[in-house]
Amino acid sequence: MSNDGIEPDDLWAQTTAVPVTPPPSGTPTRQLVVIGTSAFVVMLIIGLILTLSLGGNDSNTAVATTSTSPSTSVVTSTIQPSVLPTTLVPTTIQDTTTVVASINHPITIAGSQGISHIADSKTTLVDSQSWDLAFRLPDGTFIAQHAPTEYQQPGDTNIYRVGATTSVVQSVANPANELLRLHDVYTESGSTFVLYSLSSGSGLEDAQEELLAFELNTGLTTSFGMIGGWESGTSRLTFGSNIIVGQFFAEADTGPFFLHLDGYTTNPNDFGLADSYSDCSVCPSQFTIDPSGQRLAWIEADLLVVLDRTSATRIAEIRLPQGLYLTIDSIEVFGDLILINVYDSNTGTMGKPILMSFNGNSTILQTTGTATFDQ
Repeated sequence: MSNDGIEPDDLWAQTTAVPVTPPPSGTPTRQLVVIGTSAFVVMLIIGLILTLSLGGNDSNTAVATTSTSPSTSVVTSTIQPSVLPTTLVPTTIQDTTTVVASINHPITIAGSQGISHIADSKTTLVDSQSWDLAFRLPDGTFIAQHAPTEYQQPGDTNIYRVGATTSVVQSVANPANELLRLHDVYTESGSTFVLYSLSSGSGLEDAQEELLAFELNTGLTTSFGMIGGWESGTSRLTFGSNIIVGQFFAEADTGPFFLHLDGYTTNPNDFGLADSYSDCSVCPSQFTIDPSGQRLAWIEADLLVVLDRTSATRIAEIRLPQGLYLTIDSIEVFGDLILINVYDSNTGTMGKPILMSFNGNSTILQTTGTATFDQ
């Protein structure tokens, strides 16, 4: 905006002295007086005319104005950015399921009330047992695990296939000393794999956790190596094409866990991350990857970050409600959608998952438990 000021120029009058030529000796004095008086009057008339013509605009000049009709259409130009904005302000999270109706990708929620499936804006309870985690398969059945026992105590950590009937698809040989943990389910080359880990031992010398995957149809099991031991391990891991992502814990240190399956390595520094963190009040956490392996996401205090692995650029930054990060159990990414699984800090039980898009629009789902996107 600018303010234009216009200052009028001052009008100055100048008086010029003209030498008087004596009249001829034959001219009568009365005639001279009449001539002089007439000249003086003529000069006054001319001066008055000039004054009126030059100064009359001050109060009598008409100013023409133009008005813009309200119906006038204004065409604004739209600039298409080459990348998404780095900061997206989310809308206030509302306790509603209206957003679910506009989402074409179905969601599975496992909780104390059972396994629920959300599709076409409808929620269906498919099993009433208590479950900790579940993934829906293309044939409509689910790979699921009951609530894992805490502190590595013996219990039912088997992995089940839930449908018209429930059957065990993976179990431990020694339930008194071994635990299974379900991490993810993924499809590769037309086959469906279950990603899980096997923990054994409980002492300094024998504690270990091995990451494995088994193919549902053949039962063939592949080992990806050790991911934990005495006072070390990982969060729940997610599979993304050629990489497995999560968060590692090693005594007081924590940081991003990247396990490549194609021979390459990932340097966290390329993504603005440190190799590990210790003694920080709020460390980056909850690292996850989408099924395509292209979008990496994590939490930085009240900021949710989504990064493109190929370009190492942030494609979304979503400001979360203050303090929400303190109760986040895990996050899931699929396309431009994010699932945030939260728990009650007082009871430790799972709360209602939050479904959010990259533009910050969000909704709270109405079923408590841990939510996953269908593959």
